[in-house]
Amino acid sequence: MPTRVPHRPVAAVVVAVAVGVATLTGCSPGASSPSSPSSSASSSSSSSASPSSGVRADTAWPRELTLFDNAGEELTQTITSEPKRVVVVGQNLAELMIAFGLEDRIVGVGYLDGADSYYREELAELPHLTDQVPSAEAVMALDPDVILSMSFAMTDENLGSVPTWNARGVSVITADNYTIGRDLDTYFADIRNLGAAFDVSDRTDAYIAREKKTLEDIGSLTRSAKDTPRVLLVASGGANKLTYNYYSPSLGLVDEMVRAAGGTYVEVSKDAYAEMSAETIISVDPDVIVMTQFQKAGAEAEKDRLLGDDRLRDVTAISRGRVMLLDYSTSVRGTPHLGELTRRLAEFLHPEAGHR
Repeated sequence: MPTRVPHRPVAAVVVAVAVGVATLTGCSPGASSPSSPSSSASSSSSSSASPSSGVRADTAWPRELTLFDNAGEELTQTITSEPKRVVVVGQNLAELMIAFGLEDRIVGVGYLDGADSYYREELAELPHLTDQVPSAEAVMALDPDVILSMSFAMTDENLGSVPTWNARGVSVITADNYTIGRDLDTYFADIRNLGAAFDVSDRTDAYIAREKKTLEDIGSLTRSAKDTPRVLLVASGGANKLTYNYYSPSLGLVDEMVRAAGGTYVEVSKDAYAEMSAETIISVDPDVIVMTQFQKAGAEAEKDRLLGDDRLRDVTAISRGRVMLLDYSTSVRGTPHLGELTRRLAEFLHPEAGHR
């Protein structure tokens, strides 16, 4: 099955940023996105894994993956043969499986972000277990050979620990470890492990190379911008509707996206997650606000609520209408559209780039 990672040639990315908002392709979360097969992908990949992937560099089964449990402790998982029955916990991981042509291996999926997705139709066709972490009983009933999961779910309090599943004969591939912290390095490491485990390292390595080049090219252009907007992440409204939520850099990829797009990420707390009062937003007075939300519908409505919050009317970003929506799966956890969304963010931060 061909790779479905959207491939935007590097030259096209450079031109798109340079000519500004007018060149937007109209691709947005929830819309169909262009995809193309990788030039040499086949369902049997190949070769030795990248040395930085934590995978034993050979081509035979079994294969050993170096991963991390939820506490951030290193663990090794042995994949005895190419996985055929996979339970996925985490929407971004399901999107990666789809992008690399592996959706036919998925026998169940849980913990969906509920946000708009470039793969909305494909996600809807997957066997949906729950929007939360599935129960151990529901997963066992599916007789998986592998669980691909966000690491937080693999604890005794949730789906069960990695050793518990290993004792049942099920290997576990953990990803999105927020104890270690989420950044581009951990995102790409997760993808390398995916490539090694499913024998598609040719596809995953090609994707990583393209994505890094895309981000480098965007950064090269935005470094020459005349200013560096201060960007605040507002992760939707707080529980009482009088506050807003904030994520630290360790809880997502937004800070690195902002830097690549030519902005400065505003940090308002040393806590990984915090509720922000209106007074906090007023005190930091961001030039731009980016919004994202977990398991909530109506992103535009949340944006309108923020723009209409009378307490914030004098905040620079609010008074100038400089608020951009980012889809949750991509900007927090990481999906194949990371480079595309960063390009759009760069165009939003630097609309004047098209006049240079």
